[in-house]
Amino acid sequence: MQKWALVLVLTAALIGCSDESNNKDMGVDALATDFTYTVKDGAGLEKYPAGPYGTKAGEVAANLNFVIGKMDPKNFCKSPKDKVPENNHKDPFLSFGDYHRGDPAAACKKYKPKLLWVMVSAGWCAPCVNEVMATQKQYTAGAISPGLDLLNIVFEDKSYGPATPAFAQLWANQLGVTFPVVADPEFKMGAYFAKAAVPFNMLVDTSNMKIFYRQTGGSLTGIGKKIAEFMAKK
Repeated sequence: MQKWALVLVLTAALIGCSDESNNKDMGVDALATDFTYTVKDGAGLEKYPAGPYGTKAGEVAANLNFVIGKMDPKNFCKSPKDKVPENNHKDPFLSFGDYHRGDPAAACKKYKPKLLWVMVSAGWCAPCVNEVMATQKQYTAGAISPGLDLLNIVFEDKSYGPATPAFAQLWANQLGVTFPVVADPEFKMGAYFAKAAVPFNMLVDTSNMKIFYRQTGGSLTGIGKKIAEFMAKK
């Protein structure tokens, strides 16, 4: 059984706190950060895909910026089992652009992550805690696909206040999270879902930053099936 298939063995049926019927278009284009950055293996400069940006499957995800947890360049082009925890990194920012690989053939030589799993949580959300801990268990066991990158975004603390970098760090420490955790105090991810529908999950193709799949409410079995579907095609 290939590693990505092991995601399917997760049996926890995590139910979201609500549906996304109240979701409104918050103008994701206006939130996008457009910049040129250096590909992490030194292959040259790449430009984040141009807009218009959207929030639905098949549309390009806006280049949103978050605080705390910037990926160390030394950690790019490494498989999950070889990555060093990033939560104490001094650089305060991380964006979706940090995961964009452009042409996969010109990106990482040894490790070519194909898919970004964006997992959005809130400190007061019990299903979010269950989802993150279950995923971390698989991550620690090496059962996450080497073609998959994970990013946990926390937008509110346990008291429903905006998540601060300090809370994102506390969240990571208390749950034992070793994949990147960032704070979204402005709730930029609100362009994708209503906060009561958390947890929210999104799979993004890192070759073009198009949304492959999106899901409100927690169902790791559902996410696992979509990861397997994507990897089978790539």
